[in-house]
Amino acid sequence: MARGWRERGLYVHRTRKPHAFLGLPIIGRHTAYVGETSSRYYRDRQHRYGGGTYGAIAKSYTDLDLKIYPLPCLFPGWKWARKVQEKFWILLLLPVYNVQWNKANPRRISPRQAESMRWARDAARGKLGVGVNLGRAVVRWALLLMVLTGAGWTGWEMWVR
Repeated sequence: MARGWRERGLYVHRTRKPHAFLGLPIIGRHTAYVGETSSRYYRDRQHRYGGGTYGAIAKSYTDLDLKIYPLPCLFPGWKWARKVQEKFWILLLLPVYNVQWNKANPRRISPRQAESMRWARDAARGKLGVGVNLGRAVVRWALLLMVLTGAGWTGWEMWVR
């Protein structure tokens, strides 16, 4: 049996929220997709780059700084056990891009919406010619500058006294 990331089991995709302005680590990310597989390594490549048995294209959320984490799975060798646990994790984590078992999720993004959002992101990158969100970068630097200035001012005031 394979070891490490190639093992069978469940996985979760976490991505940057496409509409989050600051993109902070916790509030700027969300659960994008939950799935089960017999090979996490190859399933990861299918999601990121496309291909596989049916010649699928890459998923529309893979440009959003995708992070993949394994989920706990009992009896990963049994496909029916993985399927039941996948449904449980979908209902618990409420991923935004899952279609099956996720209809009640108010944050759910349909595949058609996801494609149009991806096209808009690609078009924006093409117009700007850079892969960095300039507004987000400016706000982050401004916040950092404010914090450092405040810390420096406080330190100066305490040193002078």
